[in-house]
Amino acid sequence: MRHMCGPALMALVVSFSASAEVLIFNGFADTSLLNLNGSAATALTADGTVLRVTPASGGESGSAFSLATVDATTFSTHFRFRITEPGGDPFDCNIENGADGLVFVVQSISSSVGGGGEGIGYDGIDRSVGVEFDTWCNEGNNDPSSNHIAIDVNGSVYHKPRAPYAVHVEEKFDGGQLWYAWVDYDGTTMRAYVSLDPVQPFQPILTRNVDVKATLEQPTGFVGFTSGTGADWGNHDIVYWEYTPYSPVCIGDFDGNGLVNAVDLGILLGAWGLDLDQFDLNGDNTINGIDVGIFLGNWGPCAP
Repeated sequence: MRHMCGPALMALVVSFSASAEVLIFNGFADTSLLNLNGSAATALTADGTVLRVTPASGGESGSAFSLATVDATTFSTHFRFRITEPGGDPFDCNIENGADGLVFVVQSISSSVGGGGEGIGYDGIDRSVGVEFDTWCNEGNNDPSSNHIAIDVNGSVYHKPRAPYAVHVEEKFDGGQLWYAWVDYDGTTMRAYVSLDPVQPFQPILTRNVDVKATLEQPTGFVGFTSGTGADWGNHDIVYWEYTPYSPVCIGDFDGNGLVNAVDLGILLGAWGLDLDQFDLNGDNTINGIDVGIFLGNWGPCAP
């Protein structure tokens, strides 16, 4: 269903079974369910008690992973992050300071792994899949820009020529805004979404086919975040995080109530042509009858 974001209230874990769990952290006053490594710690900010994976100083590395493994055969995760106080001097293929970003990681090694700056704390973590929100351009990694998203496997942040699994994002991740991110995995395809608005976009910004179970060499994994800084830096804060069973975005549910119905049709018709990103349901950069057909085909309750 369409992921909406509510106020931060508490931290909790609900176990559905021995192999499937839900992790929800509405703030990080309680981190007893996480292993904090390196420079990772909590910090009190205007967002409340956040998970600061790395602070705004050079040469830091940090990670935070679930103490227990969770089902990784399919999943959905949503988190909010804020990166502040970028500093240092631009070099490499950068024109602005600030580094290095955050990576959401699923790995099967341990809850205590993590690396350094250029690899955003993720480089070298074998048997893993990561979605990076990168704020530094490393020419040696074939980074597309100093502000991009990529889907990585087996602890490598090197992007092949033309970077097929990386995409530039125009708005800066380390500009101090609160960012909303979602990652959905259906067992075959990993889809990454990002927005400055609290409602999940209908179309992913990046996809990659990956066999997570085969990559991890098991159906479960430790889940969490890594970050690193080098000659440049920033505060890398996770404000909210949830990890749940697979719950894909519901195409056409404009009001986020779990139903595609006449209310959504009224929203669609009332704003037709005003917001391409919101109403282009098939992602072809055109709003037309195909989008209406997709909308009508999804009529009714969203899939669980």
